[in-house]
Order: sequence, then C-alpha cells, then structure tokens
Amino acid sequence: MSVNYCLLSMRCKRKSEPDYCTSQCYAYLKLHGESGTGGVWGLANVPHAYAQVTVHNLPIQPSNPDAYLVIREYCRHVQAQVGDGVGLYLYAVPSAQNPKGTGTGKTTSAVAILHEYLVDRVIQHVKHERPIEQLPALFVNASKFQNQFNAQFRGPRERQEMAAVAYYDSKEDMVAAELLVLDDVGVREATEGFKNEFYEVIDDRCAERKATIFTSNEPLERLGKLLDPRIASRVEGMTIAVSFEGRDHRIEQKF
Repeated sequence: MSVNYCLLSMRCKRKSEPDYCTSQCYAYLKLHGESGTGGVWGLANVPHAYAQVTVHNLPIQPSNPDAYLVIREYCRHVQAQVGDGVGLYLYAVPSAQNPKGTGTGKTTSAVAILHEYLVDRVIQHVKHERPIEQLPALFVNASKFQNQFNAQFRGPRERQEMAAVAYYDSKEDMVAAELLVLDDVGVREATEGFKNEFYEVIDDRCAERKATIFTSNEPLERLGKLLDPRIASRVEGMTIAVSFEGRDHRIEQKF
C-alpha cells in the first residue's frame, strides 16, 4: 500500500521506492499517522488547505522576494532558530490594490516553517538523536482561540464547563509547544479578560525563549492599540519583523 502525500519526501532518499515507501514506514507514521492526517502533523492542527506547503514550493518569491529570502534562511537553520527562541512577525503592508493586505502569503510562509521544523524533529526522533517528548509544533488561529475563550461564558452551564476545559487545554498546548504559529493576530477587538489570557501565553513563551511565528494584517505599532502594549512589546522583543505586500492571491485563485 503506497502512502499519501508525505512531507518527508523533500528529504527522503528512498521516496517512491515500492518496497520502502509504504504506509508502514515508521517515519511516515510518526509524522502523518495511519490515516495520513494524524501523527505529530495532526496534533499540529495545520489547516488542510496548507497540508502540502513547504519552503520548496513557497509561492511568495515573485511578489515578496525579500520576505522569501528571510523565510528560506530561517528554514535552512530552523532547529537553531527555534532552539534559540527566534520568532518572526509576518505582517501586511496595505496598498491601493490590496487595502487590507490579505492573501499575500503570510500564513503559507508560517506553515512552511512549521512543516520544515516537524520534518526535522521526526528525522531526529527516528535517528534517536532527540526523541519527541512533547508537542513539537502547533498552529493556532488567534480569532478561533478568542472564540474558544468567549465560549466559556455562553450557553447552558454544562456547555460552558466543557468549553472551559477545551480552552485551557488549548492554552496549555500553546505554552508548551516547541514552535507555535499564531495566525491572524489582531484581527478584531478583544475584551480585557481575553487580552490578559493572550498576554499570559505570549509572556510565558517570551520568558522561556520559545519560538513563535506570528502573522497579522497589522504592523506592531497597531497591534499594541488593538490588543495591549504589553503584548506588542513582547512580540517585538521575541521576533524579527518581515513585511509582505502585493495582490490578494486568494481572490485570484477563485477565477
């Protein structure tokens, strides 16, 4: 039985060999699980639309060559970067043709980094160099995390209690992950309660020097006004800012 798409294929010397490249490959099972959507990749919660994104097929080079170079270099040394707690703040530069700065490749670039790190960690695990003992990487949409927080205070009491358990499990995973991707940060206003909770996640990761990749349609100076100056200060201190511009490629793909 052959395997589904495997992120390890970009590094595997024996890919497509009928006797080796099967669903029984230990590295494949560790990364993707038996269904192809499990393993540590499944735990990372990457949206399926980005399942095959890698630094090798990253489409941002023509419109954002400088950002592309930064992402490629980060991926070349992804273990060292994550180990040193170096993060990135990928943000949009609005223009007349794209006033909100959407669809410029920020999320795609963040997922490419996450995938590169997962592949590296699985290879280390298989070679017994560094076992995977906790969540290697996690993708979280900031708006959905905010919805999880709000769900604790809505509906019947039993539903609120279940939502609270789910929320704090998510928060614990966000703090623990070796590499965290926080997507669409600052997309909407937030209550003081959520701002404090979000600050705790960022502050913990900053204090423990855990690498975080942020994507946002807002520059850092706006993030402080939308969320909290304390959050913006820590994000600035733990990341390198990388700007993205150009057309909204999501809209173009519809036609």
